[in-house]
Amino acid sequence: MIRPVNDLKPTDAPARAAPSWRLLVGAWLVLLIVLKLWDLAPPRVMGAQAAPEQFSAERARTDLEALTRAPRPAGTPAHREAREYLLRRLSELGLKGEVQSTSVVSTWWGIPYDAAHADNVMARLPGTDSTGAVLLMAHYDSVPHSPGAGDDASGVAVLLETLRALKATGPLRNDLIFLFTDVEEAGALGAQAFHAQHPWARDVGMVLNFDSRGASGATVLYETSKGNARLIQALAESVPRPAASSLFPEVARRLGHSTDLRVFREAGVPAMNFGFTDSSSHYHTSQDRLDQLDLRSVQHMGMYALALGRTFGDRDLRQLQAEDAVFFDVLLGWMVRYPGFLVLPLAALLLLAQVALMVRARRSGVATFRGIALSALGFLAIIVLATAATYVVLFVLRRVDPSLVMMRDPYDATWYRLGLTGTGAGLTAALYRLLRRWRPAEEVALGALVSWSVLLAVSSVLAPGVSYLFAWPLAGALVGLAALSWARRTGRSFVALGGLLLAAVPVIAIAVPAPFLVFVALQLPRGYMAVTAVALMMGALLPQLELLGAGRSFRLAGLLAFMGVALLGVGLGRSGFSAEKPRPSGLTYAVDQASGQAWWLTTDDEPPAAHARLFPSDTMRPAPGVLSPYDLGDVTRAGSAPVEPLPAPTLELLHEEPAGSGRRLRLKVRSARQAPELTVYVASETTVVRARIDGRDVVESPPHLSNERRPWSFRYLGLPSDGFELVLELADARPVELRVIDRTYSLPGSHEAPDLMSVPFYLAGSTFNSQRFGF
Repeated sequence: MIRPVNDLKPTDAPARAAPSWRLLVGAWLVLLIVLKLWDLAPPRVMGAQAAPEQFSAERARTDLEALTRAPRPAGTPAHREAREYLLRRLSELGLKGEVQSTSVVSTWWGIPYDAAHADNVMARLPGTDSTGAVLLMAHYDSVPHSPGAGDDASGVAVLLETLRALKATGPLRNDLIFLFTDVEEAGALGAQAFHAQHPWARDVGMVLNFDSRGASGATVLYETSKGNARLIQALAESVPRPAASSLFPEVARRLGHSTDLRVFREAGVPAMNFGFTDSSSHYHTSQDRLDQLDLRSVQHMGMYALALGRTFGDRDLRQLQAEDAVFFDVLLGWMVRYPGFLVLPLAALLLLAQVALMVRARRSGVATFRGIALSALGFLAIIVLATAATYVVLFVLRRVDPSLVMMRDPYDATWYRLGLTGTGAGLTAALYRLLRRWRPAEEVALGALVSWSVLLAVSSVLAPGVSYLFAWPLAGALVGLAALSWARRTGRSFVALGGLLLAAVPVIAIAVPAPFLVFVALQLPRGYMAVTAVALMMGALLPQLELLGAGRSFRLAGLLAFMGVALLGVGLGRSGFSAEKPRPSGLTYAVDQASGQAWWLTTDDEPPAAHARLFPSDTMRPAPGVLSPYDLGDVTRAGSAPVEPLPAPTLELLHEEPAGSGRRLRLKVRSARQAPELTVYVASETTVVRARIDGRDVVESPPHLSNERRPWSFRYLGLPSDGFELVLELADARPVELRVIDRTYSLPGSHEAPDLMSVPFYLAGSTFNSQRFGF
């Protein structure tokens, strides 16, 4: 077994050296963790006086200030002002900006379909001998109620500053297209319109998209097209501090992640997606403001845009397709990458090495196969128990801090993340101490690695891009155990020490980001899953933890748990809502012109005090047609409201004709109050064969049976002032009822309190105005 250093024989290590060994190993682990966490932070901001060929987030701030003065949802005055600003800026930078003004319909997400009038802004920087065009893309619209500093004024400002820097260094080989898409928030409609309708789209040979869902953190490469080896090579060779991993595209692919990039990725165009995701409490809310945005994140994003714009601007874009690569950043900008076909041989080699170590341990008499199997089950139980205990901790915290229930992440998520990590690590160490009472250290260390080998085998087959996360920490842990085994046989303790120090490097450099990524991706309510990653990582460091006394005493466990509880206390102390940290509120106002009734609606389980009087009963329900049935399911409470004198939306029959056994209706849809958004749905039971929405065809195959539970429907954003035409072809000649609901992004009266913010963006803080029509 692995004995504590101060119990080793004199031939192994002098007893007096034990404290220095513990100090050295402990300091080494802390140093590696601090270095990795520092490496995860974005770089410093370059000032406005930086050289012209460099990217400066401070220079980009000017564009951010202009773009974030007000929310910019499609069809609003602020949206039009943003479009005009982009055209002026492109002109100042020496390019002629163009506007692609068109209608578009998307069936990506099924019914209700997304439709819009999109105004994409673009400019083209000619190359000297183009092999295709490099498309740099960001969207300039925002969701209602959000200034959209991170999502996605940051991307727009990055492209403008990148364009300035590129022009300062002279022309490149390839054309560069700068595309500022519209209506991304409604389903990447602007990107779809550009790809399907604009002639420049045929020239695109490479796409770089910049879109974030937070306000801080390192900018990461979180999505790529398939066959990405040459893209990753370019990234590693040109970007000074890349934060990239093949884990991200694997996860994004399986989660169905969708941004503007999806349009080009599905078309087979080489593509890369970049963004920052921390401080997600600001995402799609009124808090996504410039004063909350970390300019270091913008600087990091700009470093990608400028470096890759130059790199791909001079590459032969016809030679970018290759095999998929496994890749990850380690430390200080160093990236590891290798072809995907090496994943299975590497996994097999590591599994054979693990089996060899087990056989050697059995022959040496320090472990048995039965003991290793029991230890594997024991450590698996430790992981499960630590995760379950953290789930209980979170359950209690959610009862105390309402922000953990109401928000994706609370405003002070960092304190909770650190607290849960410390608490989870302390629980894992305490359970390990108990397990060590029953099994010797080397058996437990070998058994703990069984979980790693299982995860490596599964990921190598099902998700090769994830396999590195288990392969290289496992390799490090095996090196450490091999060094200990050799030192035990030869009496050379310095070999054991060197092996332990070396083994910790890949474990910490590669595995430490995993808990953080889980926290960011799944948000704090699922933070117990991050503790699973913490416990698993500690399983690869058991020899080091054993040297620190974790197998003989509860001191390390107590210290970690104490720190965790203290940090959770800080998080609780900083919790609560205020004008600086407003509470989410789902208050909505809706008028049903057909019944002459109006309603206050909310998505809140418990409305805030300022709104509670609007809902005297928690059993009242609104009229069925006051909202789209697809939105009405999110409403938790309703209360009667005074009827505002709003002009109803209109639906005018322009023409009717037979179509087979059914009929075809040509209709004109308008919002009399010039609302920027409008929803149409078929309220009666009928079969829709096809439709044409503002000139864009939608063919239902098979024909859609519209009924009360699942009516045929679409939502239209950026509504033109004179409305649009709708053609409906129905399978039968029965009378049909349609509902038209227009939406404006404000509430009547003084119900928008300063300590509240409208969430969710697709429903709250709005006035819906519904009318019924029969034909």
